[in-house]
Amino acid sequence: MLTRRAALAGLAALPLATAAAAQSDLRSVRVGGRQIDYLVRYASSAAAPMLLCFGGGDANQGIAEYYDAVYTPESVYRDHHVILPIGLPDRLFYSFDDGEARGLLEALAAAEPVTGRGLISGVSNGGRAAFRFAAAVPEAFRGFVVMPGAMVDDRVPETWRDYAILLAYGTEDHGWKAQTDQAFAALQGRVGALERVALAGQGHVVGPNYDIDPVYTRLRALETRLGR
Repeated sequence: MLTRRAALAGLAALPLATAAAAQSDLRSVRVGGRQIDYLVRYASSAAAPMLLCFGGGDANQGIAEYYDAVYTPESVYRDHHVILPIGLPDRLFYSFDDGEARGLLEALAAAEPVTGRGLISGVSNGGRAAFRFAAAVPEAFRGFVVMPGAMVDDRVPETWRDYAILLAYGTEDHGWKAQTDQAFAALQGRVGALERVALAGQGHVVGPNYDIDPVYTRLRALETRLGR
C-alpha cells in the first residue's frame, strides 16, 4: 500500500503549494466573524480525540498539505482525527490570544466529531502555536510535540503536570536547537513527562521522505510513562 510519504516523495521536485495531501477534506468554521479553513482526515466515523496540527510559516494551504503528508503519523495515533488549520492572511496562529484560541477550538468541536483530550503537533511557527494553544486552553489537551517549536511566553499551566511533551529539532537546525534547549530547561520538573529528541541530518524542515513516525512513537512512550 502506498503511504502518504511515499506518494509525496514522487512530488518532491514540485513546489510545496502543489503537493497534495492524501484523503483529507477541506472544511471551514467561523470564528469571531472570520472564516478559518482547515484540512481534516478522520480516523473513523466515530467520535475520537483530535490531533491538532500547525504548519510552519504562515500555515497556508500548501504548507498544511505538506504537513499532512510528511509530519503526521501513519502507524501511531491512528485513532485520532487529524485537523490542520490553514492560516489567515494577516494572523499567525501563535499570535492568537486566549479567547481566539478557545474560539477556534470550540468551533472545531462543534463542527467535528471530536471527544476527550487531544494532542497538538507543530513545526516552527506551528510549534510556537502548539505552546500557545496548550497554554490558552490547557484542559483541551494531554500533550504536544513540536518539531521544532519555541515558547511564546513564560506560562506553564498547572494542568501541564499531566502533559506529555516532546521537543524535537533537526541536527542541522542550530538556531532552533538553542530555542529547544531553552524550552526544555524551562519545562524541567514542571510537566508530567518531557523529552528532547534530535532528528538526525534534518534541517528546519524535514524532507518529504523522512519517517516521522518514530517521533510520535516517542510521544506515545511518554504517555505510557504517565499511565495512559
